[in-house]
Amino acid sequence: MTKKTKGFRLFYYFRIGYGTYLAMFIGLINVLTTTYFLAGKKIPLIQQVFPNFESYVLFCIGVGMPIVILTGWLHFKRIGTYTQEVAISQQYSPYNYKFTPGINREVFGQAYLTILQLNIKRIKGEKLTKEELANILSLEKKFSELIEGGFVGNPPKGVLK
Repeated sequence: MTKKTKGFRLFYYFRIGYGTYLAMFIGLINVLTTTYFLAGKKIPLIQQVFPNFESYVLFCIGVGMPIVILTGWLHFKRIGTYTQEVAISQQYSPYNYKFTPGINREVFGQAYLTILQLNIKRIKGEKLTKEELANILSLEKKFSELIEGGFVGNPPKGVLK
C-alpha cells in the first residue's frame, strides 16, 4: 500500500465514521434540543403536550424512528434511488474491468484459464503434463477450502476466521 492509497483509505474511514455515526448522533441531539427549546418554549400547546424534554424525546423517537425506517425501506425497495446509486458505482468501479483481489483472482481466474488450456489440449489430442495435473489438484484444494468456509490466499488483517 502506497502513501497515497493509505491516505485515501484513512480519509474514507474518516468519512464513514463521521458521516454515518458521529454526524447522525450529533444531528439527532441538535434537532431534538433545537426544536424543543426554541420552538417548544414559545408555543404553549407544545408545552402542555410535552411538559419536559424527556417526554418530547420519547415521543420523537417513538414516532420518528418508524418514519425514518420506512423512508430507508422506500429508498431501497420502492423509489429507485438505490438502484441508480448502484448503477453509478458499477459504471465507475475499476473492478468491472479486472479480477477483484481474493477468490476471483486466485481461484476463479486460474480455474477459467486452466479450463481453456485443457480444452485446447483436448482439441489437439495432447496429454496432461505433471505440472498441469498439479495445478488442477491445487485448484481443487482451493475450491474445497472455499466450500468449507475457509480462506484462500492472504486475506487482509482483521478479516474474521
